Amino acid sequence: MPDIQTALSTALSTWEQDDKRIQQEKQVPKNIFTPTNNVTQETFNYVRDNPNKLSAEIRNALTKRGFNAGSVGSLITQFLKQGQFVKDHNGRYSAVNHAYTPLKSTKNFRAEGKRVNKIVNKPKAVVKGQGIAALKVDTTPKVKPSWDVDTVLDTMSIMQARTLYDALKKIFGG
Repeated sequence: MPDIQTALSTALSTWEQDDKRIQQEKQVPKNIFTPTNNVTQETFNYVRDNPNKLSAEIRNALTKRGFNAGSVGSLITQFLKQGQFVKDHNGRYSAVNHAYTPLKSTKNFRAEGKRVNKIVNKPKAVVKGQGIAALKVDTTPKVKPSWDVDTVLDTMSIMQARTLYDALKKIFGG
């Protein structure tokens, strides 16, 4: 049986090796998305090599190389949202990094607390034939009905009242 000092030094060296391995695993980025073709990497490389180009110029150049213009436009937007591209006030794009990094999955991106999609309120359906009246906005204030014990009890069924009673009994005890 080894002495305590040897056993402790062996255990400490093992722990240090485990710590180094864990740190190396944390440093290596996990590729969530592996590109099936080179459109992602080619889009990044084109913008990196040709800075200050408009979106239309980038799409046209990569379309001539055989890539789908819609895919290129979508990738430009994704790179911009994830901070790999910057857009100046004239709408011209430049790459921030010198090396291509695969895009993050939108699920992981959402988990980081960044907004992926903006919520847009859909306009109400317009009925044909209403003309200007269809554009009128309802400005009447919404009035909350007054709360009254008798009104609540009158509108409840026996089963709902019993359920309410049980819930209140749990809250207040008794």
